[in-house]
Amino acid sequence: MSTIAKTRYEAGGRAENTPEDRSIRNKLLRSIPADELAQVLSISERVQLVPHQVLHNHMLAIEHVYFIESGLVSVAAMVGRGKFVEVWLTGSEGLVGVPVVVASDAVSLHRRTVQVVGQALRIKAREFREAVKALSALRAVVHAYLGVVLVQTSQSGACNSVHSLKHRLARWLLLARFSLGSDKIPLTHTILAQLLGVRRASVTECLETLESDGFIATQRGLIEIRDSERLSDICCDCFGLISREYNRQLAPFAQSGFYENKIETCDFGLPSALNLIRPRAVADTAVAPLSPLAADRQTSSSNEKRSR
Repeated sequence: MSTIAKTRYEAGGRAENTPEDRSIRNKLLRSIPADELAQVLSISERVQLVPHQVLHNHMLAIEHVYFIESGLVSVAAMVGRGKFVEVWLTGSEGLVGVPVVVASDAVSLHRRTVQVVGQALRIKAREFREAVKALSALRAVVHAYLGVVLVQTSQSGACNSVHSLKHRLARWLLLARFSLGSDKIPLTHTILAQLLGVRRASVTECLETLESDGFIATQRGLIEIRDSERLSDICCDCFGLISREYNRQLAPFAQSGFYENKIETCDFGLPSALNLIRPRAVADTAVAPLSPLAADRQTSSSNEKRSR
């Protein structure tokens, strides 16, 4: 049994399902068994997330990791002296502080800032590394999520260099919708402009177009998605690629977690988004068998090629 378990639980004992356990909203923590979840909770503290709060600053040591319970955290990369561009968002589907998993003295190359008020379970970096080492299910889930982050960052970079603002804005809105678990996204035009690395006026113009088409409704400091499925239809393929990778990496843990099959996969409520990147090899229509005549012709052709 791990050091963590020895210091907080009797050897061989299984943690009870407490009301606090049942209220967990973070999708990664919902994927691990009850005994491991209890051990993670024993080294964590629930903290409030306040807008504009910086969780990790550029080139400073990462002292804590955060399992987001609610709210939204942006991750920004430096593109010049004092200039940052947001590269992805993290909500209740993920973990803030991924570099801690792969480096003992991790330094943040990105700035992670709270954009939407919420809560998180905070764990000291050293204790988190010990937990990942000691708890096999937690380790598997965190490593799977690390794979998702790698795909998300590379795909976001490709998206920013190739796709139009309208496509990219639709992707950000859909990702924010899933991370928050709500159609109401409390982000200002200014924040969206920072996320997309464009002028505020360009975002405002694009939002007005989406609103006139009936995809969204806007008011001061709030964007409400009215038709998520139609919004996914105009979104670039990057959205489907990222969501499919989240499912591929993390869905296998859903049945073994404390919440069993109650955990939701990252479908974003939008089946059409995943259909954008469905491999041709697994198309819905079955391949019809060859007719006897066609089969004879194929066999004759193969024999003739071999004889040559």
